[in-house]
Amino acid sequence: MAKANTKSRLNQRVLVAMSGGVDSSVAAYLLKEEGYGVIGATMKLFCYGEKQERQKACCSLETINDAKQVCEQLGIPHYVFDMEEEFEREVIEDFVKEYEKGRTPNPCIRCNQLIKFDYLLNKAKELNCDFLATGHYARIANSNQSCHYERSGSCRKPKNPLKLLKGADEAKDQTYFLYRLNQNQLSRIKFPLGELTKKEVRKIAKEGGLKTAEKAESQEICFVDTSVSEFISDKIKVKRGDILDTSDRKMGEHEGVPFYTIGQRKGLGGGFKEPMYVVDIDAAKNAVIVGQEQDLYKKEVFFDDANWISGDTPAGTGLSAVIRYNMKEESVSELKQIQGAYKTIFEKKVRAVTPGQSIVFYSGDECLGGGIIKN
Repeated sequence: MAKANTKSRLNQRVLVAMSGGVDSSVAAYLLKEEGYGVIGATMKLFCYGEKQERQKACCSLETINDAKQVCEQLGIPHYVFDMEEEFEREVIEDFVKEYEKGRTPNPCIRCNQLIKFDYLLNKAKELNCDFLATGHYARIANSNQSCHYERSGSCRKPKNPLKLLKGADEAKDQTYFLYRLNQNQLSRIKFPLGELTKKEVRKIAKEGGLKTAEKAESQEICFVDTSVSEFISDKIKVKRGDILDTSDRKMGEHEGVPFYTIGQRKGLGGGFKEPMYVVDIDAAKNAVIVGQEQDLYKKEVFFDDANWISGDTPAGTGLSAVIRYNMKEESVSELKQIQGAYKTIFEKKVRAVTPGQSIVFYSGDECLGGGIIKN
């Protein structure tokens, strides 16, 4: 049976998104070991440029070369796709507009949604690849019971939809960044690292002699080569305005609403009797609202632009949700749709609900989907 499976895989091609890091390198390595026809692909985005200080960014010249060398080690083809125009339009412009509105976006989620699993998935189709694979720590379940991608049309709603599950390494789980995937996409995606821990991935890379085995991870926003504040101020004209308390009394002046986010304490000036935090941003009034620690906690969260992975809004009990990456899941007591948007009520208050960030829902290990926080 194993030989038959390997033989069938020899007829299947997988395009692997390779960032030049250890995770995507091991993803390509494992798929080749399993018998798939593997092709490596690196996206040339905004963060590859002439600035020498950014040479260690996720798609710098150095990382493109690292990906190329790993592909040479594995004996597989390597392509570099220039997606600067798409990345600028879909990710960077949205990032700037969101900050201009006083919101705090998560560009990695949008990059996954529109660049990796839209534009790059289309590149996989152009190369006649059956799948696109990435180095994300996540799993896909029920693949043999769900619909399969058809080149001539879209996937009909399956009786047993594919499920997006957390990665086995809880500390590295990346389903928060993948909640906008749909059934069509899941049917053509592979996550080879889903059942592995980061330690195991490093070990495989060392044993395989991969160039990237000891490479450090990048935790920053790839296209921001200074601070977010400096990046934003280079893109838009900011205006000073009033800092108000929750009773609408003026407490000071701010440098511009794009420089502030919910929960922020620094940069508010002095003279307060107790610690003060940003609790709201009113871009229309050009005002930053501050309050005390207790003012940051809320039970109700409103969101829109929802994506439900199964196609249906989650129902029933046992739901939990997070309002930012790496946050502890909190139990949800109610989730309902209101005039095209959604309202969720947590059992306990959550801290620093931030417009522009994503709220993502879970049922056990299953990521159900979510949306963009608006309140």
